[in-house]
Amino acid sequence: MISVQQQLHRQWLITLLVILLPLLVLADYGVRRMTTHYILDHLGQDADSLISAMTEDDQGRWQVDEQRLGSLYQRVYSGHYYAVHGDDTDLHSRSLWDHKVPDMQLPPGSSRYWQQAGVNHGSHQETWLILAQGIRISDHTFTLWVAEDISPLMSLLQRYRMIALALLAGSMVLLLIVQRRQLRKAFARLQPLQQQLRELRFGERNSLNSAVADYPQEVQPLAEEIDRLLTLLQERVSRSRNALGNLAHEMKRPLQQLQLLAEQLSPAQQQQQRQILQQLQTLIQRELKRARIVGLSSPGRQTRLADELPPLLQVLSQLYPGVSIHCAYEPEAVMPQDRDDVLELLGNLLDNACKYGGGEVTLTVEQQPQQWQIEVTDNGPGIAAEDRERLLRRGARLDEQGEDGSGLGLAIVSDIVASYQGTLALRPHLPQGLRVLITLPVRG
Repeated sequence: MISVQQQLHRQWLITLLVILLPLLVLADYGVRRMTTHYILDHLGQDADSLISAMTEDDQGRWQVDEQRLGSLYQRVYSGHYYAVHGDDTDLHSRSLWDHKVPDMQLPPGSSRYWQQAGVNHGSHQETWLILAQGIRISDHTFTLWVAEDISPLMSLLQRYRMIALALLAGSMVLLLIVQRRQLRKAFARLQPLQQQLRELRFGERNSLNSAVADYPQEVQPLAEEIDRLLTLLQERVSRSRNALGNLAHEMKRPLQQLQLLAEQLSPAQQQQQRQILQQLQTLIQRELKRARIVGLSSPGRQTRLADELPPLLQVLSQLYPGVSIHCAYEPEAVMPQDRDDVLELLGNLLDNACKYGGGEVTLTVEQQPQQWQIEVTDNGPGIAAEDRERLLRRGARLDEQGEDGSGLGLAIVSDIVASYQGTLALRPHLPQGLRVLITLPVRG
């Protein structure tokens, strides 16, 4: 995805080109038109001088008084030329030498101008700007044209055109540099927001304090909206967890009363009723343990293992004082997955291992190049291969298997792992026990 800075640069360049290129084209066109008309005015004056210098001798032949035109038309290939054509008249300047001139006839009073290639000197190709007029003198009709070599002027215009383009390119580069500095200076004002978001992610703060933070005016509504959503999400998650805990706690007394009432039933009915009540009791205890394991909710936080695992292990040690739990992880390890999800996942894995694992539990969390690997092992009785496959089969309720209705408690773990596109595997742990292996993508 293109960055904001690149998008601004692109839009700014497009805007400059849309504005400046037409202006440059218009300026170039205007300069060329002004130059052309200036030269045409000069050629018109030369044409008037040429007409006044034309005389007719006693034999009726027309000629041009060269002295009245100046030396430019006398020097060979000087860049200034003229020619006069009539019925029996063909005059041209000495500067043309033997170069062929255009043969054309214009009616008296008409005129036209054009550009064409002129004399080729080998190292220099002339470009003529020609003004042709139809004139009538003493009942004689002539077509007169004068030409001037404008190639030096065109070269000069081309040079100025290249200089203008170079200055435009240099100015745009300079303005881009200035704009980049201004953008960096403007984006630097967002660093406090970036730092606070980082602290929020690692659980060092619960909100952005957008009401008192010195954010740019354009970003202030975004910070306020983030704070509002965080507050709503925290309240909803807290209410959900508190509701589950309260519900589980409040159901303990009705269950006790049901157990008392069950004693009044027949022995067969008592056995069936006790199994149902035991299942309910197990579910209640599980929800109470989940509430104690996760603690206060703070959605969106990443999981800093060095901060989050010790309280979890302390809770489990109080619940299972006879179980020895060993942990191995990097002290600086930070998992990108949500802190509540990871704590619930690890809490359920360790709770099951402590309950059924034979008193020795090991937790290993390791970051690999493309994934996080979580491994929980115990030295309990383990699970047969056919049972492991059945427990992981799609649709199986993993926490409702077994005779006592408690099972392994892997339903929640399986849901969390699936939500992160991870994998869950149950394998034997030699010489005895169960090995639960979970992989989660590096990106949470």
